[in-house]
Amino acid sequence: MSNNIKFLSIAVIAVAIVGAGLFFTADEKPKDESVTIRLLDSGSTPDQWQIVKKLNGRDILKEEGVKYEYIPTSQSGGTSQIQAQLANHVDYAGGGAWPARINAIASGGKIKTIVNSVAPITKDSPGNGLVVLENSSIHTAKDLIGKKIAINVLGAESDYVIRQYLKQNGISIDQVELVVIADNNLEEQVLRSGQVDVAAWVTTGGVAYKMAMDRGGLRELPGTTNYDIKGANTPYGGGFRDDFIKEHPETVKKFVISFEKVRRIIYDEYKKDPERVKKAYADALEEKGGNPRLAKYYEPTFSPDVPFITDEDVQWWLDIFESEGKLKPGQIKPSDVYTHEFNPYYQEYIQKKGSK
Repeated sequence: MSNNIKFLSIAVIAVAIVGAGLFFTADEKPKDESVTIRLLDSGSTPDQWQIVKKLNGRDILKEEGVKYEYIPTSQSGGTSQIQAQLANHVDYAGGGAWPARINAIASGGKIKTIVNSVAPITKDSPGNGLVVLENSSIHTAKDLIGKKIAINVLGAESDYVIRQYLKQNGISIDQVELVVIADNNLEEQVLRSGQVDVAAWVTTGGVAYKMAMDRGGLRELPGTTNYDIKGANTPYGGGFRDDFIKEHPETVKKFVISFEKVRRIIYDEYKKDPERVKKAYADALEEKGGNPRLAKYYEPTFSPDVPFITDEDVQWWLDIFESEGKLKPGQIKPSDVYTHEFNPYYQEYIQKKGSK
């Protein structure tokens, strides 16, 4: 069985880049900073600004002078968000794990990550590992040989975490069969029905994983969580196209300030009263037509243990892609993928760190 990495089509990316009009000259001047940022409104999942509105009635984007509008979408996946951004349908894309972002850049996409838009992986929040039925005969890595493993996307986070786990245990990826289940909510179903032997979900945790484990009858293989494989890390971030950043640097900075502020508001309130935050999340879910009972599993995306993206988060992936010949050595650097240039919170963090 062969499981080659499936990257975004270069042709598709190229078309998206042309459609996005990403070519500009050095003589062009920045546009008026009254620009309106187009944000994806992904289905029934509220973002952090919407949660804070329910929490205390504050519109943090507006408070920071950011004009915005939501663009409805039924697609919440990171790759689809990046494609929409490259095609100039939206300005900010908050999804997309590092493999998708690096692949887009390697294919010519002009995007830059500016914030870490997901809860980081830490010792206390290790993400999920490989999950099997409680009575499964699978207990070790070697027991995975010849088995079917459900994942969300080939070539993405869970795919590579699995590959690293197998490699660490002397097993080739060709010795297992990866089965793509695009809807995370269906992985539990295919696992319990015996259509696959193992479920990986997205390896960063998530509601579908937590609900499945709550229902019982499942167990997680030891040593397979994202934290076990990679240590503390930020799995992905959100950002803008390069042309948007060049034309509207002050708007981008205001956006970043708003983003960092709203994360901390939620985190601080969660420490004091987690149920109040979950209630706000439930209200936001219900308003968008979602299931308010999912609020039980909500956790803040900010962590003081891993407050910002680091070079190591990105370099981990660059090393893998270079070792597999997907990138030339040094073709892409972490600084090509993300920046803290517009983040005063990061600058303050570095200053405090340096003064200790």
